[in-house]
Amino acid sequence: MANTKTVSRTLALVGFNLVVALVLLEGVLLVLLHVRRVTAWSPPSVRALAQQVYRHFVRNLVQFDESCARYDPVVTYTLKPGTCTFDNLEFTTELHVNRLGLRDGNDALAGPEVIVLGDSHAMGWGVGQEEAFPRVAARKTGLNILNAAVSSYGTVREMLLLDRLDRSRLRALVIQYSDNDIVENAAFHADANHLPITPQLRYQEFVRYYRSQRAYFPGKYVFRLFLKISRLETPEPDSPAFSPTSPDEEVSLFVNALEHAGHTPLEGVRLIVLEVGQDFAHPRAFISALADWSRRPDTAAFYQQLVTLDTTTIIRAEDFYILDDHMTARGHERLGEALGELLTRLVR
Repeated sequence: MANTKTVSRTLALVGFNLVVALVLLEGVLLVLLHVRRVTAWSPPSVRALAQQVYRHFVRNLVQFDESCARYDPVVTYTLKPGTCTFDNLEFTTELHVNRLGLRDGNDALAGPEVIVLGDSHAMGWGVGQEEAFPRVAARKTGLNILNAAVSSYGTVREMLLLDRLDRSRLRALVIQYSDNDIVENAAFHADANHLPITPQLRYQEFVRYYRSQRAYFPGKYVFRLFLKISRLETPEPDSPAFSPTSPDEEVSLFVNALEHAGHTPLEGVRLIVLEVGQDFAHPRAFISALADWSRRPDTAAFYQQLVTLDTTTIIRAEDFYILDDHMTARGHERLGEALGELLTRLVR
Protein backbone atom coordinates (compact mmCIF):
# COMPACT_ATOMS: atom_id res chain seq x y z
CA MET A 1 0.00 0.00 0.00
CA ALA A 2 2.83 2.33 0.94
CA ASN A 3 4.59 1.56 -2.33
CA THR A 4 1.42 2.34 -4.26
CA LYS A 5 1.11 5.73 -2.55
CA THR A 6 4.78 6.49 -3.24
CA VAL A 7 4.38 5.67 -6.93
CA SER A 8 1.22 7.77 -7.12
CA ARG A 9 2.91 10.75 -5.46
CA THR A 10 5.89 10.40 -7.82
CA LEU A 11 3.68 10.25 -10.88
CA ALA A 12 1.68 13.23 -9.63
CA LEU A 13 4.88 15.21 -9.07
CA VAL A 14 6.22 14.30 -12.49
CA GLY A 15 2.89 15.25 -14.07
CA PHE A 16 2.80 18.52 -12.16
CA ASN A 17 6.36 19.41 -13.19
CA LEU A 18 5.58 18.53 -16.80
CA VAL A 19 2.52 20.79 -16.82
CA VAL A 20 4.52 23.63 -15.25
CA ALA A 21 7.28 23.18 -17.84
CA LEU A 22 4.80 23.25 -20.72
CA VAL A 23 3.08 26.34 -19.31
CA LEU A 24 6.45 28.05 -18.94
CA LEU A 25 7.43 27.12 -22.51
CA GLU A 26 4.14 28.48 -23.84
CA GLY A 27 4.77 31.68 -21.87
CA VAL A 28 8.28 32.00 -23.27
CA LEU A 29 6.96 31.59 -26.81
CA LEU A 30 4.28 34.22 -26.22
CA VAL A 31 6.93 36.66 -24.96
CA LEU A 32 9.18 35.95 -27.96
CA LEU A 33 6.30 36.56 -30.37
CA HIS A 34 4.96 39.72 -28.77
CA VAL A 35 8.01 41.40 -27.19
CA ARG A 36 10.32 41.71 -30.17
CA ARG A 37 13.06 43.45 -28.20
CA VAL A 38 13.48 40.24 -26.20
CA THR A 39 13.52 38.19 -29.43
CA ALA A 40 16.13 40.47 -31.00
CA TRP A 41 18.44 40.03 -28.00
CA SER A 42 17.93 36.26 -27.84
CA PRO A 43 20.53 33.71 -29.00
CA PRO A 44 20.21 32.80 -32.71
CA SER A 45 18.71 29.39 -31.95
CA VAL A 46 15.97 30.92 -29.75
CA ARG A 47 15.23 33.60 -32.32
CA ALA A 48 15.04 30.94 -35.04
CA LEU A 49 12.50 29.00 -32.95
CA ALA A 50 10.34 32.10 -32.54
CA GLN A 51 10.51 32.76 -36.29
CA GLN A 52 9.40 29.21 -37.10
CA VAL A 53 6.48 29.39 -34.64
CA TYR A 54 5.39 32.69 -36.18
CA ARG A 55 5.73 31.56 -39.78
CA HIS A 56 4.01 28.19 -39.35
CA PHE A 57 1.39 28.85 -36.67
CA VAL A 58 0.57 32.57 -36.71
CA ARG A 59 1.33 34.39 -39.93
CA ASN A 60 -1.41 35.75 -42.14
CA LEU A 61 -0.75 35.30 -45.89
CA VAL A 62 -2.18 38.08 -48.01
CA GLN A 63 -2.83 35.78 -50.97
CA PHE A 64 -5.19 33.71 -48.81
CA ASP A 65 -6.81 36.63 -47.00
CA GLU A 66 -10.29 36.92 -48.52
CA SER A 67 -10.46 40.64 -47.76
CA CYS A 68 -7.31 41.28 -49.84
CA ALA A 69 -7.17 38.58 -52.53
CA ARG A 70 -9.43 36.93 -55.09
CA TYR A 71 -9.26 33.71 -57.09
CA ASP A 72 -8.00 33.86 -60.68
CA PRO A 73 -8.22 30.83 -63.01
CA VAL A 74 -4.99 31.69 -64.86
CA VAL A 75 -2.62 32.75 -62.04
CA THR A 76 -4.49 31.23 -59.03
CA TYR A 77 -5.10 34.63 -57.41
CA THR A 78 -4.51 38.36 -57.66
CA LEU A 79 -5.04 41.04 -55.08
CA LYS A 80 -8.63 42.26 -54.76
CA PRO A 81 -9.31 45.70 -56.31
CA GLY A 82 -10.05 48.35 -53.69
CA THR A 83 -8.55 48.88 -50.25
CA CYS A 84 -7.89 46.36 -47.51
CA THR A 85 -5.92 46.13 -44.28
CA PHE A 86 -3.19 43.50 -44.14
CA ASP A 87 -1.53 42.88 -40.80
CA ASN A 88 0.75 40.54 -38.91
CA LEU A 89 2.44 40.74 -35.51
CA GLU A 90 5.03 43.29 -36.61
CA PHE A 91 3.02 45.52 -38.93
CA THR A 92 -0.37 46.79 -40.06
CA THR A 93 -0.56 48.10 -43.62
CA GLU A 94 -3.18 49.28 -46.08
CA LEU A 95 -3.18 47.85 -49.59
CA HIS A 96 -4.61 50.07 -52.33
CA VAL A 97 -5.21 47.81 -55.30
CA ASN A 98 -5.96 48.83 -58.88
CA ARG A 99 -8.48 47.28 -61.26
CA LEU A 100 -6.04 44.59 -62.44
CA GLY A 101 -5.37 43.37 -58.90
CA LEU A 102 -1.99 45.04 -58.39
CA ARG A 103 -0.77 47.14 -55.47
CA ASP A 104 -0.51 50.38 -57.44
CA GLY A 105 -2.78 53.11 -58.75
CA ASN A 106 -4.94 52.82 -61.86
CA ASP A 107 -2.96 55.67 -63.40
CA ALA A 108 0.22 53.57 -63.27
CA LEU A 109 -1.41 51.05 -65.63
CA ALA A 110 -1.36 53.55 -68.53
CA GLY A 111 1.83 53.05 -70.54
CA PRO A 112 4.37 52.38 -67.78
CA GLU A 113 8.00 52.91 -68.79
CA VAL A 114 9.17 50.32 -66.27
CA ILE A 115 7.31 47.29 -64.91
CA VAL A 116 8.46 45.52 -61.76
CA LEU A 117 7.48 41.86 -61.54
CA GLY A 118 8.07 39.82 -58.41
CA ASP A 119 6.54 38.34 -55.29
CA SER A 120 5.78 39.66 -51.80
CA HIS A 121 9.16 41.40 -51.51
CA ALA A 122 8.55 43.72 -54.45
CA MET A 123 4.83 44.00 -53.64
CA GLY A 124 5.84 45.65 -50.36
CA TRP A 125 4.79 43.05 -47.77
CA GLY A 126 4.83 44.76 -44.38
CA VAL A 127 5.47 48.34 -45.56
CA GLY A 128 3.33 51.24 -46.74
CA GLN A 129 2.39 51.50 -50.39
CA GLU A 130 4.77 54.38 -51.09
CA GLU A 131 7.57 52.68 -49.11
CA ALA A 132 7.85 49.65 -51.42
CA PHE A 133 11.08 49.76 -53.41
CA PRO A 134 9.40 50.15 -56.85
CA ARG A 135 7.79 53.37 -55.59
CA VAL A 136 11.10 54.56 -54.12
CA ALA A 137 12.75 53.99 -57.51
CA ALA A 138 9.90 55.84 -59.26
CA ARG A 139 10.42 58.91 -57.08
CA LYS A 140 14.17 58.84 -57.65
CA THR A 141 13.94 58.54 -61.44
CA GLY A 142 10.71 60.34 -62.30
CA LEU A 143 9.78 57.35 -64.47
CA ASN A 144 6.31 55.84 -64.60
CA ILE A 145 7.02 52.56 -62.81
CA LEU A 146 4.24 50.01 -62.34
CA ASN A 147 4.51 47.72 -59.33
CA ALA A 148 3.10 44.46 -60.75
CA ALA A 149 4.43 42.16 -58.01
CA VAL A 150 2.05 39.75 -56.28
CA SER A 151 2.80 37.71 -53.19
CA SER A 152 4.18 34.20 -53.81
CA TYR A 153 4.27 34.48 -57.62
CA GLY A 154 7.12 32.69 -59.38
CA THR A 155 8.58 33.64 -62.75
CA VAL A 156 5.91 31.74 -64.69
CA ARG A 157 2.93 33.56 -63.22
CA GLU A 158 4.80 36.85 -63.42
CA MET A 159 5.18 36.40 -67.17
CA LEU A 160 1.53 35.33 -67.52
CA LEU A 161 0.53 38.48 -65.67
CA LEU A 162 2.73 40.59 -67.94
CA ASP A 163 0.50 39.64 -70.88
CA ARG A 164 -2.36 41.58 -69.24
CA LEU A 165 -0.40 44.83 -68.92
CA ASP A 166 0.03 47.81 -71.25
CA ARG A 167 3.54 47.46 -72.73
CA SER A 168 3.26 50.16 -75.39
CA ARG A 169 5.88 52.41 -73.73
CA LEU A 170 7.83 49.76 -71.86
CA ARG A 171 11.57 50.44 -71.72
CA ALA A 172 12.71 48.24 -68.85
CA LEU A 173 11.41 45.12 -67.14
CA VAL A 174 12.60 44.47 -63.59
CA ILE A 175 12.17 40.93 -62.27
CA GLN A 176 12.61 40.37 -58.54
CA TYR A 177 13.55 36.72 -58.08
CA SER A 178 13.32 34.55 -54.95
CA ASP A 179 14.68 31.08 -54.34
CA ASN A 180 11.14 29.68 -53.98
CA ASP A 181 10.53 30.55 -57.66
CA ILE A 182 12.28 27.22 -58.33
CA VAL A 183 9.15 25.27 -57.38
CA GLU A 184 6.88 27.02 -59.87
CA ASN A 185 9.48 27.22 -62.64
CA ALA A 186 10.35 23.52 -62.26
CA ALA A 187 6.67 22.46 -62.26
CA PHE A 188 6.12 24.48 -65.45
CA HIS A 189 9.09 22.85 -67.18
CA ALA A 190 8.17 19.33 -66.01
CA ASP A 191 4.63 19.68 -67.41
CA ALA A 192 5.78 20.58 -70.93
CA ASN A 193 5.66 24.32 -70.24
CA HIS A 194 2.19 24.26 -68.75
CA LEU A 195 1.51 25.48 -65.22
CA PRO A 196 -1.03 23.47 -63.19
CA ILE A 197 -3.35 25.97 -61.51
CA THR A 198 -5.04 25.32 -58.16
CA PRO A 199 -8.81 24.81 -58.62
CA GLN A 200 -11.08 27.37 -56.97
CA LEU A 201 -12.47 24.93 -54.39
CA ARG A 202 -8.94 24.00 -53.34
CA TYR A 203 -8.00 27.68 -53.12
CA GLN A 204 -10.96 28.25 -50.79
CA GLU A 205 -9.64 25.45 -48.58
CA PHE A 206 -6.36 27.36 -48.32
CA VAL A 207 -8.28 30.49 -47.33
CA ARG A 208 -10.13 28.66 -44.56
CA TYR A 209 -6.95 26.98 -43.31
CA TYR A 210 -5.01 30.22 -42.96
CA ARG A 211 -7.96 32.00 -41.40
CA SER A 212 -8.02 29.30 -38.70
CA GLN A 213 -4.30 29.76 -38.11
CA ARG A 214 -4.89 33.14 -36.54
CA ALA A 215 -7.05 31.88 -33.68
CA TYR A 216 -5.27 31.35 -30.37
CA PHE A 217 -6.11 28.87 -27.62
CA PRO A 218 -4.13 28.21 -24.41
CA GLY A 219 -1.18 25.93 -25.14
CA LYS A 220 -1.49 26.36 -28.92
CA TYR A 221 2.20 26.84 -29.66
CA VAL A 222 3.50 24.00 -27.50
CA PHE A 223 0.81 21.67 -28.87
CA ARG A 224 1.52 22.61 -32.50
CA LEU A 225 5.27 22.32 -31.97
CA PHE A 226 4.82 18.85 -30.54
CA LEU A 227 2.75 17.79 -33.54
CA LYS A 228 5.26 19.24 -36.01
CA ILE A 229 8.30 17.74 -34.27
CA SER A 230 6.51 14.39 -34.07
CA ARG A 231 5.53 14.71 -37.75
CA LEU A 232 1.89 14.24 -36.79
CA GLU A 233 0.71 17.58 -38.16
CA THR A 234 -0.63 17.89 -41.67
CA PRO A 235 1.74 20.12 -43.71
CA GLU A 236 0.51 23.56 -44.75
CA PRO A 237 -1.75 23.00 -47.78
CA ASP A 238 0.32 25.18 -50.12
CA SER A 239 3.69 24.14 -48.69
CA PRO A 240 6.17 23.96 -51.61
CA ALA A 241 8.38 20.90 -51.96
CA PHE A 242 11.94 22.01 -52.68
CA SER A 243 14.32 19.75 -54.58
CA PRO A 244 18.07 20.37 -54.61
CA THR A 245 18.81 22.52 -57.63
CA SER A 246 22.15 23.88 -58.80
CA PRO A 247 22.46 27.59 -59.69
CA ASP A 248 22.91 26.66 -63.37
CA GLU A 249 19.69 24.61 -63.26
CA GLU A 250 17.90 27.55 -61.61
CA VAL A 251 19.05 29.80 -64.45
CA SER A 252 17.86 27.29 -67.06
CA LEU A 253 14.40 27.05 -65.44
CA PHE A 254 14.21 30.85 -65.11
CA VAL A 255 15.08 31.46 -68.76
CA ASN A 256 12.64 28.76 -69.86
CA ALA A 257 9.88 30.59 -67.96
CA LEU A 258 10.83 33.89 -69.61
CA GLU A 259 10.67 32.34 -73.05
CA HIS A 260 7.63 30.07 -72.77
CA ALA A 261 5.27 31.49 -70.13
CA GLY A 262 3.12 34.19 -71.63
CA HIS A 263 3.40 35.73 -75.08
CA THR A 264 5.13 39.05 -74.46
CA PRO A 265 8.10 39.74 -76.77
CA LEU A 266 10.96 41.23 -74.75
CA GLU A 267 13.23 42.36 -77.58
CA GLY A 268 14.01 46.06 -77.25
CA VAL A 269 13.31 46.05 -73.49
CA ARG A 270 16.14 46.24 -70.93
CA LEU A 271 15.88 43.30 -68.58
CA ILE A 272 17.03 43.76 -64.98
CA VAL A 273 17.05 40.85 -62.54
CA LEU A 274 17.59 41.06 -58.78
CA GLU A 275 17.06 38.62 -55.93
CA VAL A 276 15.74 39.35 -52.44
CA GLY A 277 16.04 37.05 -49.44
CA GLN A 278 17.86 36.55 -46.18
CA ASP A 279 20.87 34.80 -47.66
CA PHE A 280 23.61 37.44 -47.51
CA ALA A 281 26.47 35.34 -48.87
CA HIS A 282 28.18 37.40 -51.59
CA PRO A 283 27.74 36.99 -54.48
CA ARG A 284 24.29 35.43 -54.67
CA ALA A 285 24.63 32.07 -56.38
CA PHE A 286 21.65 32.47 -58.74
CA ILE A 287 22.47 36.06 -59.69
CA SER A 288 26.11 35.19 -60.26
CA ALA A 289 25.20 32.18 -62.42
CA LEU A 290 22.70 34.26 -64.42
CA ALA A 291 25.29 36.97 -65.04
CA ASP A 292 27.84 34.37 -66.18
CA TRP A 293 25.28 32.73 -68.49
CA SER A 294 24.32 36.07 -70.08
CA ARG A 295 27.98 36.73 -71.01
CA ARG A 296 28.46 33.41 -72.80
CA PRO A 297 29.12 33.86 -76.55
CA ASP A 298 26.40 31.35 -77.44
CA THR A 299 23.72 33.25 -75.48
CA ALA A 300 21.15 35.12 -77.58
CA ALA A 301 21.96 38.79 -78.14
CA PHE A 302 18.93 39.95 -76.13
CA TYR A 303 20.12 38.16 -73.00
CA GLN A 304 23.63 39.53 -73.40
CA GLN A 305 22.10 42.92 -72.57
CA LEU A 306 20.60 41.53 -69.34
CA VAL A 307 21.66 43.39 -66.18
CA THR A 308 21.82 41.79 -62.75
CA LEU A 309 21.70 43.62 -59.43
CA ASP A 310 23.27 41.77 -56.50
CA THR A 311 21.38 42.93 -53.42
CA THR A 312 23.94 41.48 -50.98
CA THR A 313 25.86 44.73 -51.34
CA ILE A 314 22.74 46.81 -50.66
CA ILE A 315 20.52 45.29 -47.97
CA ARG A 316 21.58 43.71 -44.68
CA ALA A 317 20.14 41.45 -42.01
CA GLU A 318 18.99 44.43 -39.94
CA ASP A 319 16.87 45.60 -42.89
CA PHE A 320 14.45 42.71 -42.26
CA TYR A 321 11.80 42.25 -39.59
CA ILE A 322 12.72 40.23 -36.52
CA LEU A 323 10.10 37.51 -37.01
CA ASP A 324 8.94 38.03 -40.57
CA ASP A 325 11.32 37.26 -43.45
CA HIS A 326 10.51 40.48 -45.33
CA MET A 327 12.24 43.84 -45.52
CA THR A 328 11.32 46.81 -43.39
CA ALA A 329 10.88 50.28 -44.90
CA ARG A 330 14.63 50.87 -44.42
CA GLY A 331 15.48 47.88 -46.61
CA HIS A 332 13.04 49.01 -49.30
CA GLU A 333 14.54 52.50 -49.22
CA ARG A 334 18.06 51.17 -49.78
CA LEU A 335 17.02 48.82 -52.56
CA GLY A 336 14.81 51.42 -54.23
CA GLU A 337 17.65 53.95 -54.22
CA ALA A 338 20.02 51.42 -55.83
CA LEU A 339 17.46 50.36 -58.42
CA GLY A 340 16.71 54.00 -59.19
CA GLU A 341 20.38 54.72 -59.83
CA LEU A 342 20.61 51.71 -62.14
CA LEU A 343 17.50 52.71 -64.09
CA THR A 344 18.81 56.25 -64.44
CA ARG A 345 21.95 54.92 -66.11
CA LEU A 346 20.14 52.43 -68.35
CA VAL A 347 16.86 54.12 -69.25
CA ARG A 348 16.97 57.87 -68.70
